[in-house]
Amino acid sequence: MQTRFTTLGLLLVAALALAGCVGMAPVASEPPAEEAAVDMSGKVVIASGEKIRIGGSFALTGPIPDPGKDIRQGAEIAIDDLNAAGGLEGFMFDLVAEDGACDGTQGTNVGNKFAADETIVAVTGGTCSGETFGLIPILLEARIPFVSPSATNPDITSSDCDVCNRVALSDALQGVVDADFAFSDLGVTKVAVVHDNSDYGKGLAEIFQNHILALGGEVTNFEGVQVGDTDFRALLAKVGANGPEFIFFGGYSTEAGLIAQQMTEAPGLENTLFMSDDGAYTRQYLDAAGEAAEGTYVSFVAGADAEAMNADFDAKYLDKYGVSPDDLGPFHGQSYDSVKLIAAAIKEVALVDSGGNLVIDREELISAIRAVEGFDGLTGMIKCDEVGECGAGGVQIFQVEGGAFNQIAGFGRE
Repeated sequence: MQTRFTTLGLLLVAALALAGCVGMAPVASEPPAEEAAVDMSGKVVIASGEKIRIGGSFALTGPIPDPGKDIRQGAEIAIDDLNAAGGLEGFMFDLVAEDGACDGTQGTNVGNKFAADETIVAVTGGTCSGETFGLIPILLEARIPFVSPSATNPDITSSDCDVCNRVALSDALQGVVDADFAFSDLGVTKVAVVHDNSDYGKGLAEIFQNHILALGGEVTNFEGVQVGDTDFRALLAKVGANGPEFIFFGGYSTEAGLIAQQMTEAPGLENTLFMSDDGAYTRQYLDAAGEAAEGTYVSFVAGADAEAMNADFDAKYLDKYGVSPDDLGPFHGQSYDSVKLIAAAIKEVALVDSGGNLVIDREELISAIRAVEGFDGLTGMIKCDEVGECGAGGVQIFQVEGGAFNQIAGFGRE
């Protein structure tokens, strides 16, 4: 009996011990109660010695590589200036540049890279509207705010997207100003509208067309081409048959330049005026059009540039890259300002914890970008409204004279 009791007792003790081990394991792995109460979801934690990483989606390939490069370099100078000023709480900034290629699919790819990288705090970009539309659903779901320096399609910002912001002015303004200029300043009433079927070019062309019609003008043609097309002679013959006084092209530099050049050969367009948009406000347009660029018109969504700040920026740009920023593209100022806006918002929400880590709450950062009281940027006073429109200035109209853009009119943002 004693032996049997001892055996059963040992079995019981072993069973209880095993149950105790199994039952105690989760308890032993739980952190102290005070640590468990800290919710780190939605926060970027940057360890001492690491950098504050800002993603950038730049059109380094595709239809506008020179402006894309210029935008990247404007962002790089902003990073240099932030770090030269000591960074933030001793943490330096870093730009993580990716090629958005001015393309929606590639924008989605870039967005996925950033969303998968828990160290990315915010994003500057995209460069083009289609590229930025590719970024939006990814960054919205990941709760990563972005500030575009150059995507001008009106639908980039909306009340439905709290992570969406830009410092470029909307085409809702540019298209109206361009139509007003053609109708009122140039006195043309019979116009043809051509676009490159991109989100940017077609959207702007539609705004231009609608406002010309509202003013009482006639639109003889509304035609689409494709980015990358090089021969527009058949299209221009079709347009010329209707005898327009004016052609407006919504799209990018190379296509705009080739259309301007091939207009000189098209019957019915001998005296027809040509105008394009900020996508053509580049050296690339002047080179593609050649002598045919002379006398043509181009608009640009420009800031209210601070002269002293821009002179300092231009000197840094020339010293760093060996070229004037205006030789590559027009949006370097907006790019610089987009990074500085992100940094100003990070400063408002970042905290250093007891371990010396910099902690940034993304939800707080999303709100902080919209709440920045305003600062003097290269392009004027930067201050976002409730839907993320942060741009300063207005729309400038240029005419090509002597192979260069000469400003002939300017219209402020209301």
